[in-house]
Amino acid sequence: MTNRTYRYFTGKPLFAFGRDLSHTKFSRSDAKLDHNQVNTKDSITVTVNVKNTGQIDGDEVVQVYFRHVKSAQPQAQLALCGFTRVTIPAGKTMPVSLAIPVERFRSWDTATKKYAVEPGAYELLIGGASDNLPEKLSLAVH
Repeated sequence: MTNRTYRYFTGKPLFAFGRDLSHTKFSRSDAKLDHNQVNTKDSITVTVNVKNTGQIDGDEVVQVYFRHVKSAQPQAQLALCGFTRVTIPAGKTMPVSLAIPVERFRSWDTATKKYAVEPGAYELLIGGASDNLPEKLSLAVH
């Protein structure tokens, strides 16, 4: 799958996955997780403040991607695991929360021939497109 889809592409895309054509700008800050350690059956809640830094009201799609830090098997360099659309008035900040089942971190296990969540360290990246992920959180899966 090398260089196919945003999940495996290593170059600079002309249009990144998730890139919106909004008429305003947004910033994100203060990303938090409700748990830093979970098991494969748990869910986590990611919360981030999103500010409309533009001059007009607008919609933003807040996207959460994950990647396994040191996977024993080949995995995507980045994969979408949650998103939500919010409307934010110009100049205002809104806290946005997303519930994400840890099961979404699954990948194909070639040894067992089934999908499984590999235990270990993960990074969650939050932003507005696959090439704009300014907020990063760490998570351990047991």
